[in-house]
Amino acid sequence: MQAFFVPDDFRAFMRSVVNYLDTPGQELFLDAEDALDAECGYGGRIDGSKTYRFKYITGNGHHRWDIVLEEAQIREISDGLLIEVMGERFDIVRTHRRTPVGEPLLIWGEYADDSLRVRNEQELMGALDALHGISQERPRMLRVWSAADDQLVAALWGDHCALYVVESPDGYATSTGDQDRNDSFEMKDHEGHKLTVPWADCVSWDYARRALVRFIEHSDLGDIPVEGRIPSLLLMMGDIDRKAALAARPDAPVDLSQSSLGRSSVPAAVDVTEEVTQPVEGEKPLGPVELAKWARCLLDVLLARELIELGPAPNLDEIAYQLGGLLQAHAVDAEHSLDTADWLANEIGAVKGIRRLFATGGDLQVAIRRSRET
Repeated sequence: MQAFFVPDDFRAFMRSVVNYLDTPGQELFLDAEDALDAECGYGGRIDGSKTYRFKYITGNGHHRWDIVLEEAQIREISDGLLIEVMGERFDIVRTHRRTPVGEPLLIWGEYADDSLRVRNEQELMGALDALHGISQERPRMLRVWSAADDQLVAALWGDHCALYVVESPDGYATSTGDQDRNDSFEMKDHEGHKLTVPWADCVSWDYARRALVRFIEHSDLGDIPVEGRIPSLLLMMGDIDRKAALAARPDAPVDLSQSSLGRSSVPAAVDVTEEVTQPVEGEKPLGPVELAKWARCLLDVLLARELIELGPAPNLDEIAYQLGGLLQAHAVDAEHSLDTADWLANEIGAVKGIRRLFATGGDLQVAIRRSRET
């Protein structure tokens, strides 16, 4: 343990914590590692009572401090009465590049097949192009680890992308784009936390695409201008290295065709042998048996992901019957529209026998697709 002399930005952080603690008539969220955050760090309550742990990142990005404080100490720091506490310091900037081991890793969702262990540049470029395509409708978050275990987060929306270096030999950094813009957009990370992305952090997709490939190979962004800062929400991602990420996804595919991007890609064009319009027979509607099977598969997917909670002694046949009707009427639209998927999630949550549905519209889109394939 070392003496931590309280800097101005950490004192301002503690003032915001005190203001939050003293807010009347509000249910406080405190018991999480990142329940409280600021530009300089994050933290939360660790004993359910009066003890908190904070992680503070120094302004130059070279060090991280772990600091345990009692609520009384937080208030004394806020008031300027306490200028020194004990903490543990860790180096962020490494003095040498780690030896590359294994394959780089790309992750774009919460499921095991929303990832790719990168073995060649062609597969990587194919994945990035596919993600660019599906980001036209809504923002997407990508996470990349190099073979040397450096980490980058990309916030992609259409033809714009913000790049956040979480860990590298040069410390963390943020890409810089048009600094005259002061607006932003919001997105969620893979655990549902909301991230505000300034448009001033964004560069063009072509520019970002080259930088992503370079980062995997060289652990830097090349000629993209950067600033030595990073959103506080992303600071905690540095605690998850590639080994931990792979442990949570032991079946991460090595072929793009086996990933969720490969299965959802646009089919290749078919050669037309005759330029004559022919009548096309539409897909026949599913019968009661097929709908019941589909509904049971959807329940299995949701239960396996712990996204649904059934009531006591549930009548699965009755639940499957009601779900089948909803799937027949709305599943196709829900797969292609997030608004419809959100609406359908509410309808499923109201089905008799279902106590609670935790799935978001996006979760439900994935579950519908996977249950259909099954």
